[in-house]
Amino acid sequence: MCSFRTYPVGCRVARTAQRRSFFKLFEKPPRTLKDIEAEPGYETLLTYRAAQNENLRLPPIPDLIKAWRDFFGYKAKYNRVVNSTQALCAQQVLDYFIQRSTVEDVPFSLDDIHLAMQCLEKPPRDDPQDHLELSRALFRETRRRELNIEPGRFHNVTLDFRLKDQLGESKYLHSLLVALSQYGRAVEAKDIFLQSLSNAKQPTISEFNPRHSLLPILYGLAKEGQEQALREVVKEAVKFGVPYDVGIQGVMTTFFAQRNNFEETKFWWARPIRKGSHPSPQTYYEVLQFALRNNQRDWAMEIYEDLIAQLETGSLGEYKGCWDVSFQFAFLLLGKGIDQIEHMFNVALDHTKDKPKARPNIGSINALLKCAIDQDDPYMAERFISLSKKMGFQPDMSTYLLQMEYRLRAKDHQGAYATFQALRDLETTSNERELPILNKLIRGLCSSSRPEYENILDVTSYLEQRHVTLEPETVVSICMAFMKNDETYEVIDTLSLHTAHYSMAEREMVRKSFVEFCLDKKNSTARVWDAYVLLRQFFPEVETEDRESIMDALFDRRRPDMACHVFGHMRSHDSIQHRPTLNTYVRCLEGLGRCPDGESLKMIHNMAKMDTTIQLNTQLYNALMIGYIACDISHRALDFWKEITTSPEGPSYATLEIVFRAYEAQPYGDVPAKDLWAKLNRMEVDIPEHVYAAYLTTLAAHNHLPDVKVLLDDYNNIIGKRPDFLTFAYVYNALPSQEMKEDFESWAEHEYTPLWRSLIKKHHRRKDEDGLLHFKVSRPWKA
Repeated sequence: MCSFRTYPVGCRVARTAQRRSFFKLFEKPPRTLKDIEAEPGYETLLTYRAAQNENLRLPPIPDLIKAWRDFFGYKAKYNRVVNSTQALCAQQVLDYFIQRSTVEDVPFSLDDIHLAMQCLEKPPRDDPQDHLELSRALFRETRRRELNIEPGRFHNVTLDFRLKDQLGESKYLHSLLVALSQYGRAVEAKDIFLQSLSNAKQPTISEFNPRHSLLPILYGLAKEGQEQALREVVKEAVKFGVPYDVGIQGVMTTFFAQRNNFEETKFWWARPIRKGSHPSPQTYYEVLQFALRNNQRDWAMEIYEDLIAQLETGSLGEYKGCWDVSFQFAFLLLGKGIDQIEHMFNVALDHTKDKPKARPNIGSINALLKCAIDQDDPYMAERFISLSKKMGFQPDMSTYLLQMEYRLRAKDHQGAYATFQALRDLETTSNERELPILNKLIRGLCSSSRPEYENILDVTSYLEQRHVTLEPETVVSICMAFMKNDETYEVIDTLSLHTAHYSMAEREMVRKSFVEFCLDKKNSTARVWDAYVLLRQFFPEVETEDRESIMDALFDRRRPDMACHVFGHMRSHDSIQHRPTLNTYVRCLEGLGRCPDGESLKMIHNMAKMDTTIQLNTQLYNALMIGYIACDISHRALDFWKEITTSPEGPSYATLEIVFRAYEAQPYGDVPAKDLWAKLNRMEVDIPEHVYAAYLTTLAAHNHLPDVKVLLDDYNNIIGKRPDFLTFAYVYNALPSQEMKEDFESWAEHEYTPLWRSLIKKHHRRKDEDGLLHFKVSRPWKA
């Protein structure tokens, strides 16, 4: 687990210079960056987790108690979701107090614990496992107190049996059942419910309310696809005396309708519900959709005709939702057009003239808009909007949200933004229903080929004023759009305001987008560096593998200075697990082999000498040789060769290739190269192809072309196969004069005609710094 703070509290990102084309005189003054908003108490909970993981001094007990109360009090007051990382931190603090309970009792009151349980009833966006475990732990603590079990005996193996006694007595059971139901343990919640149902038959039990807890369990079982458990719990609940009401009918009918089970759908739909009730509009709509999917129009027509009859006779005439359902059936089942729908509205208005609450209004239009959206028919949706204006209905929040929905689906981003402007002017209390669609709107605006940045900021500012935390996907869209427009201020503000409220999984989503931006070759180096600076500052937990990938990408961009700065940042990281390993050193030095830089090489070498966690071995010596050869300091590389030859590990095949390449660059390097080759032959060492090619190239670089020709002819005897065209390219490139190149080309074209022609076909020749022709091929370095 990461042991560091998951977000930089109270620090500011060093602002990189915005790339502007105006004179300094006309630049805007630097604006004030928005502060990072940390939720009360959360930093202390994070500090506890970090200290526990690093075996450091824990925060004082009073600080932890205050942090717990402040944190859950804030969540409850503003109805904010507890994310998975926050739940994990809270559970670790609770476990700490429970473990100390042999010394003193857990310092939280039952009200503190119950408030935390209620906060956990709101599901997070990511994995809810930590919510589930914390909910269990909190409930166990409430049961321990309700049963007057001593704190020190909390972990007694017999305690679990006592905790299950008379569960219905606990007024905190409902919160546990809700947590189990929505976090993947609905079957367990069902079992507890049925046990409590049995206990509730006893007259002494008064806390358990079956009707209150049944629906969350039904929703959970339906979500998990637990058909048999659904049947069982409904059967037992009804037998106990819980009425088969609108809610139960809605869950059961919808469950089987969505699975296209006609017989079961018909059974649960037709089962009589509590007297005076009628199916909910949502259940009507699910049944209608099911009938259309499964060619059950006759059955749907029966439902429609029965509905119309009850509306006209008056038994359902006072229920506006039923009138709205009739319009939906007319549009989807009967295919009524806009003029016919208008006529139905007028008929309904006439029937309900003495029933003001049942009269068609903008809600009726909203019901039809939902149909048009599900039919993916934005044209019809616009016609319904026009009908609402004709009928004199004033749009409400639902109207605008539905309008944004279908316009976004139709890729009409500007139209959706215009709807947002109208929504913003509504004199109504904002609620959470608008948040998902506004997040979609922001993402849609950001995805445009030419984003309107002012419009994006308009929507985000509206949400910021409400202290809304944007979805991680939305933050990604904003950051990527503004990074591509060099608006780093906006990216900093967005990260500051939102990432502090994310769980580690949600932060990872944003973090990975920045890594991908850095690795995208289409982005300029300046923008990549800006993105990396923000990534490092806001996400200190970024994985070593991703840092190494960014380092490699900067080497590929011919910016070894930047790449080595990335390495240096790893080297100075607060967390040991994010510091460079031996493989990271090797990877960096191989990068310097591809893109040499003497100053950077000295920096990396000094870091290696001072790093007590790194043990110099053959592979690292090989990498150092690569770096020094590439930087034209081959004599220093040969010092490492001496270190390798006297080390217990000794040289590898990679070492042999590298040392031959060092001799290639050294004046009079042919003499020690021939000596080494003779020694390898005396020792009867099996020579791999890449070592043989390196020796040939060394001889070519030192004017031994006749020897090279002989060794190429003997290639099959030494290596066991004919040479490839890359070996010929390396030899050709190494020859020091044009006359020798022409000699070699003439010989190769005569003796190895297909191979030489293949080389010429695949690789072009161009002039180097000395005006000599050479093939455009790369010689990879590998330590």
